[in-house]
Amino acid sequence: MRQPDHHQDGAALAWGLIALALLSVAWGGYFHVNQIAEQQGRLSLVLDAAAYGAATEQARTLNLLAYINRAQLGHQLALGHLLTLATWDRAAQTQSGQARRANPPAHLVAMMFGSAHGLAYTQARSAGDNQEALEQAFQGHQQVIHGVLAQAQQQLVQGLPQRRHAIIQATLEGSLPDWPVQALNWQIEQDSWPQFLLLQSGKQQWQPGLEHLVSLYGFLAPRDYEARSYPGVDRRCPLWRHRLRRSGRTEFDTTGRWHSTDTQSMHMVRSNRWIGCYFREYAMAWALQTPAQTSGIEAPDDFSGQSFWKWAMEQGNGSLLSAQGNTVAHSWARRDARPWSQRAWVDGYALADPEQRAGPDLVLSLQANGHLGQTVHTRAAAQSFFSLPPDSPQSDETRPSLFLPFWQARLMDAGSRRS
Repeated sequence: MRQPDHHQDGAALAWGLIALALLSVAWGGYFHVNQIAEQQGRLSLVLDAAAYGAATEQARTLNLLAYINRAQLGHQLALGHLLTLATWDRAAQTQSGQARRANPPAHLVAMMFGSAHGLAYTQARSAGDNQEALEQAFQGHQQVIHGVLAQAQQQLVQGLPQRRHAIIQATLEGSLPDWPVQALNWQIEQDSWPQFLLLQSGKQQWQPGLEHLVSLYGFLAPRDYEARSYPGVDRRCPLWRHRLRRSGRTEFDTTGRWHSTDTQSMHMVRSNRWIGCYFREYAMAWALQTPAQTSGIEAPDDFSGQSFWKWAMEQGNGSLLSAQGNTVAHSWARRDARPWSQRAWVDGYALADPEQRAGPDLVLSLQANGHLGQTVHTRAAAQSFFSLPPDSPQSDETRPSLFLPFWQARLMDAGSRRS
């Protein structure tokens, strides 16, 4: 019988120890890689949250700008209403003075054009003076436009980078309390915010929208009205009739300043052997509010020392003899104008590219020193975008705008993340 080789005892144990050592090394490497992956995943989620928070702040800023722009239009529209009220109030005062002087008499107006017109003429006697209150309200709206809203939009746009920085920093520090601040190094790789908005002139910013709003309010529409008496008021002018003409306009110019005028005149049919039939204008009411210099035919304060038809012929203006305009009333309105201080349009922010529905883009990168001494890199991207609610009409055709507060935020693909 063969005897066993005792000198080989323990060989299996050595190989087992070697295998155990290799397994320990593999397990340690696996644990190390797993720790790195866990740290990178955590950092990626946190950086995504920081990028999304910054993009949300961008969307919130764009929506606030939209509300400010809409408020700007509302206050500018209020200026037009107040100026119109001022000319109405002033016209009522001048009409009250004419009614008290019976120039023309109220009973004549009622006889020629009906009792309703005569009653309206006499009721002007109770008109009060509200010019000071209206002017104070007017200046209050101007202060909001230039002092409050304009400064608010400027602070919003210029302060966004600082607010985003604070949001990103707070998100990282709050989500990684066990990570030393000095171990986190983040930066903005891409930022299209500075090129996303454009500060444009007041005319470009407000005129189209304000023109649309004015068209919706009948109060700001042309105030033209004409009443005619029965024919045959003069045997030498059998087809001519007396006319009661009301005229009014509220407009804004290219600088954004408002102009409003209201006049009313009675044009009585007259005739003589020198020029035949003509209209003699009796100004009943007049008012003008404008910050600009205006020109036109200058009418005397009264015609006691000069015949109206001779004065009209001297002016060389045939419309004075055809009742096409309240020339005398307009002249007196310019004479008695009480202009208020008005400021031009303020500049406003708009999209640099009106066709761009998404943006501005924001890409962040983060480099951190891991707990095991390794360096972890990660990236995140987010953007703001314009999107109307799904049930909105023509949601796909509506162009993005800083007058519609429908800006939102979303995460984007930042490319490959590496460790």
